[in-house]
Amino acid sequence: MSTKDDRPSAYVFTRDRWHVRAGEWAVYAVAWIFLAVTRPFGVWTLSRVLAPLGGWAVLAVPAFRKRAQQNLAQVWPERGAAAHRAIAMEAGQQFLRLLIEYPRLTRFSQKMVLRSEGLEHLEAVRAEGRGAILATAHYGNWEAVRIAALRAGIDSGIIYRAFNNRYLDRTAFETIHCAGTPVLRKGAAGLRAMIAHLKRGGVVMILVDQRNSGAPMLPFLGQPAETVLAAAELARRCNAALIPAVGRRNVDERRFEVSFEPEIPVDDPAAAMTEVNARIGAWIEADPGQWLWFHRRWKTARRGR
Repeated sequence: MSTKDDRPSAYVFTRDRWHVRAGEWAVYAVAWIFLAVTRPFGVWTLSRVLAPLGGWAVLAVPAFRKRAQQNLAQVWPERGAAAHRAIAMEAGQQFLRLLIEYPRLTRFSQKMVLRSEGLEHLEAVRAEGRGAILATAHYGNWEAVRIAALRAGIDSGIIYRAFNNRYLDRTAFETIHCAGTPVLRKGAAGLRAMIAHLKRGGVVMILVDQRNSGAPMLPFLGQPAETVLAAAELARRCNAALIPAVGRRNVDERRFEVSFEPEIPVDDPAAAMTEVNARIGAWIEADPGQWLWFHRRWKTARRGR
């Protein structure tokens, strides 16, 4: 159950200006109407029809286009502008697929076709009575990882950053319970709950591929990037395993290919997160369009600081 402390700060103040709430409600209403109208269609069918719009939207929206081009030019300058454009468009398509899948997750998770490998790594840790942190990225559909674990009898929680829109966040908070529990929002209360869960031998998934100002500079796709050490530090503190895991979307086969990788030692958190970055980098190298290139992942490095 969520508490006041679990909510982002914007939700604590109930006297927001009326136009803020009205704007959030309007966005929520549009999303609700879209879901209602498209409810008769299957997720894969809807994605096939609408996904190309996501690719063109990346080129049409300057902020997305510029950010993706900057990131791609920084890590793969030798590939050229045409290749960068193609990857950015594919990432836009994958992002739209994710937007279609996520609000339908309750039903979609029941029909989702999965091909899983490496579950023995997670099962071995559980057999030892230890908890585990599943380190993943904004790649494919990360909820496929938790669904694969749940089908194997392993309940996996998640800690996530709350949506800025309170109405969308409340809906998302309820929806993603279908992939496993507990569902925790980032913040002091969420962190305390996650530590307790890990110490009890629980499993939780953390997305670790975003920049956080002031974090140590570690290599990511061959470039220095601010990388938070929290996942490795928590694993060490709670005697939990740090296991990279990924859910790749296979559009042609209409399935998700989930991989649980070998545990990473956490004696040295910086070294552990360097290895996590390397594993994520390998996923991206194998299928770059699956990763969301729209984060400011190398912002500090570009400024030369």
